[in-house]
Amino acid sequence: MAKEWRVCKRLPLASEEIEILRQQKKFPCMSTCRRYIRQWHNEGNILAKLHTGNKFAVREIHGDDLFNLVLYRIAFPKAIGVEVRAFIKNRNPNLEKEHSPSQLCRAEKRLGISMKVGSTTSKEAYKPINLLKREDYWFRNYPFGIANVDTEDIIDIDEAQFKLTSQDRKYGKAATNKRVDAKGMYKKGESTVTLILGISASEDNQFAFAQQYDEGTTDLVRFYTYMRDFIDYLAEERPDQSFCFTMDNLNIHKHPVIIQSIHAAGHRIVYRAPYWSCDGAIEYVFNTLHTFLLMDEVAGVTTSENLMVRIDNHIYRLAEKSFRPYFDHVGFH
Repeated sequence: MAKEWRVCKRLPLASEEIEILRQQKKFPCMSTCRRYIRQWHNEGNILAKLHTGNKFAVREIHGDDLFNLVLYRIAFPKAIGVEVRAFIKNRNPNLEKEHSPSQLCRAEKRLGISMKVGSTTSKEAYKPINLLKREDYWFRNYPFGIANVDTEDIIDIDEAQFKLTSQDRKYGKAATNKRVDAKGMYKKGESTVTLILGISASEDNQFAFAQQYDEGTTDLVRFYTYMRDFIDYLAEERPDQSFCFTMDNLNIHKHPVIIQSIHAAGHRIVYRAPYWSCDGAIEYVFNTLHTFLLMDEVAGVTTSENLMVRIDNHIYRLAEKSFRPYFDHVGFH
């Protein structure tokens, strides 16, 4: 249209040449030309009007209702939609009726709120003493925290259990006079594999140290054996480097014999704040391992030995890529 406007400036609005062009649909009609001229005088241009999105849609959630939506989601992230809509309605007595589920969905999409797997933090974590310990862990220097510890020197340690259970679906479909029967393995009971794992935050020389067993639980003897073997491994593979171990407040982790063995080898240890498992990178690694094992279920993991081999293989794959993103995720820099 801009090209046609330049032609319109050179020629009169009505002439034999222009009429021919109009008949050929190559020149705007008289009313269009007049509208262009009027817009030129009023606005100094003939640019087409565009939708800017500034229209106020009364059907959507706006203003205080939007603020109340954010407020409720922060306080109760696991609330279902009907609870959120009821809260917004109760906070706004002038609202004639509750917002619809689709309006709530669009409002949360605008805010960047999305569905994800939830977790629960114990109320004990929010006690003043535990909040203070968490602040010390992140913002105070060693030996009270890790603020002055190089992330490359951090090693996070914890234990996890993985259960091998038989899967026998209870329901199926078949003809009315037929049994729902299928061939499969018979397994009674369940087997548990316990994993003790330590992961490094190093990006260039990443490594992990793991031990597994399928009987009993983690006691002081087993954890001491693990730490002794881990320290020997570091003395052989990283002889000139001093590491800082981080772990939770399990009693066996804080036993004097464990602390003494770490300090005697020239390493350090800082314990995370109680109940704040989300501060441990190792917890997210365990989640990844669990996801990988669920994907392996169709690949024939039927014995504890198979399960332990799969766990080792997945740890090796993760170590090849580096565990550093897990440390960055929880707050290390």
